[in-house]
This record gives sequence, structure tokens and C-alpha cells, in this order.
Amino acid sequence: MTLLISVILVAVLLYGNLVKHDEYLLQALSISPNTFLHLCALLIPYALSFALPFGFVLALLLCYGKWSSSNQILALRSLGQGVLSWGKPGFFLSLIVSIFSLYTFLQWGPENRAKFDQEKSKVLWSNINTLLNTEKEIEFVLNPDSGNITNNNLASFSNEPIHRVSLSVGKTEESCWHNVRFLLFGENDDGENDELLRIVNAKSVLVDRSPDHSKLILFLKNVDLESAQDDREEQNVFVSFEEWNQPLVFDLNFGNQEINLKRIGFFKLLDLSKSEQEESVQAKVLLQKSFALGSSSFFLSLVLLPLSITKGRKESISNLAIGIFISILYYATVTFFEEFSIIYTTPSLIWIPNAACFIIGSYSIYKFETPNR
Repeated sequence: MTLLISVILVAVLLYGNLVKHDEYLLQALSISPNTFLHLCALLIPYALSFALPFGFVLALLLCYGKWSSSNQILALRSLGQGVLSWGKPGFFLSLIVSIFSLYTFLQWGPENRAKFDQEKSKVLWSNINTLLNTEKEIEFVLNPDSGNITNNNLASFSNEPIHRVSLSVGKTEESCWHNVRFLLFGENDDGENDELLRIVNAKSVLVDRSPDHSKLILFLKNVDLESAQDDREEQNVFVSFEEWNQPLVFDLNFGNQEINLKRIGFFKLLDLSKSEQEESVQAKVLLQKSFALGSSSFFLSLVLLPLSITKGRKESISNLAIGIFISILYYATVTFFEEFSIIYTTPSLIWIPNAACFIIGSYSIYKFETPNR
């Protein structure tokens, strides 16, 4: 039953993720079906991390509810066997599911989501002309402190550091673009990276990529350089030259230079949580959240097992509806306390829902074992 429900939930969650990335997946399908299937497979661990604990507690509720409705629980109790006896297999399996869920939450899921982003980027940029025809404009965010070849080349265009480059193309061909415009942005007086500093126009640009398809290499021909309207400039600058002697090299990662905590594995996340970086608090909270959600099968089983057997419902749909409601409420509560954990820098707040499940579940089992006489 756990396997059946988990497969259904994985299919639902996977479909939701595929719809979010439908444009990239359709391009992957146009390249080859194997590429499309590979991208879909990389999303399965992430979907499974949520589907498995959810599927297990629903299966637990359905199975023990069926036992109760057919009086099998009553028969076991008449033989002197309490919930700690016939409920032991359920609790044991919940621990097994929790261990596997911890692995999917902490390592398997994040690593595969990172691989999915990398493969998606490769697929998209392998057909960069289609991207330009669709998006009309693409952007690259630069790290001004990196000192790479692009920063050095762009430094000659402006006296101030370039933080962002916007690129638009009038006409695209296989290895050549025509009527290309670069908008170079830097910091404004408020320290925000949205000040237009220079405009670079090129009649033609020769396009190439690095062997690993991670960098876009552009050779500019017939270039016009002009300054934007800026009060800080004493006079506007306009320069024309036939060819730019060095290529512009951009990382093909959509300008995302920030660390995505949800895309790194357990050990890297643990090291980051121990560091002095700004992301250390979020890393600690994410670690605690992953541990809490990974062990949710055990804590939810403490609540749902006595709930499934006390009423003896004959309708499986009722049990299923109750299980879905409690599971959604649990995940919503975890998300709610996640925000408070970040605000108050107290990651342990994430465990409040699990602690509540443990207290309520233990009390329910105790009341079931010691009915009023």
C-alpha cells in the first residue's frame, strides 16, 4: 500500500514540477527523447522525498483502519495483545521509511535538483538561438570581485564596475548574430545594481561556446559604444571601432551567482551552517527542516495509528481524507515555523510539530491502552 500510494504521489508531484519547466523539457524532447527522460528522472528523488513519508502514513491509516473495521483489532485485544504488540511492525517500518526519507531530503534530492538545473541549462543554451527568439532578451549577472576575463574586458567600456549585462539580438544565425545590443548596468547612488552605464551596439557577433558548453564566447564586429544619460557624466561618450580585440565570455548559468541551499548535499550544507557566512542561519534551519520532514513518518504514525483504530470506520475514504488533512496540516505547520526559525535564528523551532505529534500520539496510545473502567 505504501508503494502504491507513493507511486501515485510521485506521479502527481512530478507532473507539477514538469509543468513548471515545460519550456525547457520541450526543448530537451526536440533534441532527443533520452535527454527528456533523463531530465524527468532527475526530478524523481525530489518528488519522492515528499511522497514517501506522506504515502506511508496514508497506507498506515488505511491498513489499520481496515483492521479495526473488521474487528481484527478487537480480536487481538481480546487475546491480551496491546497496541505496542500489534503496532510494532508499523512503528518499525516508519523508522525504516524515515531513514530513507532522510537520505532523500538531505542528499539524494538536493544533488539531483542541482544536476537538473545544470542539465536544463545545457539543454537551453545548446539551442541559444531559440532562447533569444523566445525571450528576446537575456541577462548575465557578473561578480565584480571575480577578476575574470569578462570583467576585465568590460572594464574598458566603463570606468565603473559592471554588475549586470543585458543582451538582445535583432537576427540570429547558427554561429553569427546581427544587430546585437549590450546594456551594461552598475550601481546607482543608492547602492542598487540597476544604473545603466553604457550601451554597446555591434552589427555582427561571432558566437562560440567552450568545449563543456558552460561559457558563451562572443567576438564583436563593427562596434559602437555610447554612454547612457547620466548626470555624473560631464559629456556623452560615443566611440566606434571595427572590431573588439578580445572576446566577451559569459557563464551560461542565467547569471545566478548565489548559493542555492536547496541544491547542495548534506555535508556541504553542514559545513556552510558552521561557517560565518550570511547563509549559515538559513543552512541551519534547512538542515533542521530536512531532519524534521525526513523523520515525519515516525512522528505522524504515532498520531494516525491510534486515530485509525479508535473509531473503527468502515469507509476507507474517510480514513484517507483524515490522513490527507493531518499530513497537509503537518507540512503547513513545519513551513510556518520555518519562517519563525529564520526570523529568531532558532532552528529548533522547526521541531515543534514533531514534538506535538509525539505528545499527542503518546497520550492517544496511553488512553487506548488504559480505557476508563
